[in-house]
Amino acid sequence: MAASSSPAILPISKPQSTPASDNQQLSSSSSSSTSPVGAFLSSISDTVRSGLASRRPWPELLDRSAFSKPESLSEATLRFRKNYNYFRINYLVAITAVVAVSLLTNPISLILLTGLLAAWIFLYLFRQSSDPPITAFGRQFSDGETLLFLIFLTVVVIFLTSVGSVLVSALMLA
Repeated sequence: MAASSSPAILPISKPQSTPASDNQQLSSSSSSSTSPVGAFLSSISDTVRSGLASRRPWPELLDRSAFSKPESLSEATLRFRKNYNYFRINYLVAITAVVAVSLLTNPISLILLTGLLAAWIFLYLFRQSSDPPITAFGRQFSDGETLLFLIFLTVVVIFLTSVGSVLVSALMLA
C-alpha cells in the first residue's frame, strides 16, 4: 500500500507555467481589465455569437409546406407564440438586416445615430461613480443632469430629424 504511505497532494493556488504563457496571460488580462470599451465589445461579440449559434435553418423558416390555415383564433395565437419562440433569432437577424440597409442608404441618419450612441456610451454607460463630474462651459453637471441631457438629445434626434422616419419605415418593412 504505497498510496497510503505517500503524502497527500495539495492543490497549488498558482499553477506553474512557462514564461511565454505568463506573458500571454499578462497581456490579455491587462488589456481587458484596463479597457472597459474592450470588455463591452467583447461582451457584445460573445452575445451575438451565442445568439447566432442558436438560430434555426433558414430553409426551415421558409418551408411553404409547413404553412396551413389555423382552425381557430386560439390555435393561431398558439402557433404564433410557438413560431416566435422557435424562430426568434431568425426574425431578429432579418429585422437587423433591414434596419442596417435602411441606415446605410441614409447616411445622415446613420451619423446621427452613431453620435447618439457614442454620447450614451461615453457619458453614461462607461462612467463610474469615482469619475469626476462632467464639466462644460465652466459648469459641473451631475449624473442626473447628464442623464436628462441624454434623454433630451435622444428625443431631439429621433423625433426632430429624419432618423425617426427611417427607423419606423425600416421596422414596418421588416
